[in-house]
Amino acid sequence: MIKERNNLVSVILCAYNAEHYIADSIRSILAQTLENWELIIVDDCSTDSTYRIAQQLSDKDPRIRLLHNEENAGAYLSANIGLKHAKGEFVARLDADDISEPFRLEKQVDFLNAHPDIVLVGSGGYQLDDSGKRVRKINAISRDWIIKRLMTRLNLFIHSSILARRNAFEDVGGYREKFIYVADYDLCLRLSEKHRISNIPDHLTGWRTSASSITMKNHIMQRICADIAREFALERKQKGYDSYASTNFDEKIQEMLKGNYGRYLCDYGIYKAFFCKQYRDGIVELLKGIGRGGIPHNAIMRGIVQVLGKI
Repeated sequence: MIKERNNLVSVILCAYNAEHYIADSIRSILAQTLENWELIIVDDCSTDSTYRIAQQLSDKDPRIRLLHNEENAGAYLSANIGLKHAKGEFVARLDADDISEPFRLEKQVDFLNAHPDIVLVGSGGYQLDDSGKRVRKINAISRDWIIKRLMTRLNLFIHSSILARRNAFEDVGGYREKFIYVADYDLCLRLSEKHRISNIPDHLTGWRTSASSITMKNHIMQRICADIAREFALERKQKGYDSYASTNFDEKIQEMLKGNYGRYLCDYGIYKAFFCKQYRDGIVELLKGIGRGGIPHNAIMRGIVQVLGKI
């Protein structure tokens, strides 16, 4: 049953060379039980048929708006561009290779309406393989006190599951452009320092984490940038501000890589084995990391979250 809400939701979908998946992502929004939405698609100079596919689907529904970047800007800057065009009271995110369950927007809007002191809500999800098949559940922590304790240790939000109040999103300046990777984590950290953010335990998004996904291709860079985001969060706690503007990210990334390479290799190996089922390669990477004195910190924390998400 299609349901109306007074709150308009602006769903921002950024796409770059996503021809194999974008139609499924768009159709998952078309299938929402909540009717009052707009879908803003930002094509980031795709060189395949992504734009054509998006255009064909946008021609069929006036709620879909298609934008095209003149130059490749990256996913997070593209999301900021989409935010500038958003008209909704709420902003939802969806990556071009992920999908939303039909009740996603309805449940999240109802949750924020029922909790006016919360500015962002995520959810649990499903890991998808390349074919779109559900591989396993990804649990989300919904208890406030656990989120507060663990937020600076781990990103507790699936990016394609978040829905936030647009005014809070804009208040912190949206995504920060130097974070080419994990700008979503940096955003959630900054929001959590000013406001309450939460998850609902329902599994409302499909998250593609196969060997060909962006997550796995850039896994080590994501881990490095997550460490930088955590350092900035600690700096803000101590000083009230961080050194983001003055930090040379290229130098900072090399510094992090030099000091933590073993740990990054360990995490990469476990993710490769667990999420991509590349067991031999994953074990090799894990052993390399252990040989360099690393411990798979992120993977261990993820395991803890999976358990806590069931409580």
